[in-house]
Amino acid sequence: MTLWKSLDKSELVSALLLVALGAFVAGEAWQWPYMTDDGPGPGFFPLWIGILLIGLSALLIAMQVSDAAGRKPVARISWAGTRPALLGWGALVVAAGLLEPAGFVVSYLLLSMVLLRLIFRRSWTSTAVVSVVSVACFWGLFVKLLEVRLPAGPWGF
Repeated sequence: MTLWKSLDKSELVSALLLVALGAFVAGEAWQWPYMTDDGPGPGFFPLWIGILLIGLSALLIAMQVSDAAGRKPVARISWAGTRPALLGWGALVVAAGLLEPAGFVVSYLLLSMVLLRLIFRRSWTSTAVVSVVSVACFWGLFVKLLEVRLPAGPWGF
């Protein structure tokens, strides 16, 4: 069996796409100021995130090739775990879409409730308590302490 045949093609393609994404992010960040008089500029973090994406993806490729060269059996994807992941991504997309019309408090409250109740299977009581407390803490930290303007919904918060 050749090395190519023993590679997990889906993982290899995923890693190559992440390399391309990292190169894109780093390339875009390269156009922004890296440092300013006040410290790191707008290109600082995206550049390092792009470099990190490239490095970790290259490590994933190297591990895949190493496993295939050693003729170890390639582990297959367990599709049972994809439902919570897709639900989480979907909830994040909906929350981002609700951010402007409903405001930060409502969108973050709904996001945390979906994550806690539907993905982590917490009770309704603990879901409600943790969601309300975390929204209050984030709102207090950003709005009151750091004076960051968060999107306010039609209710004014």
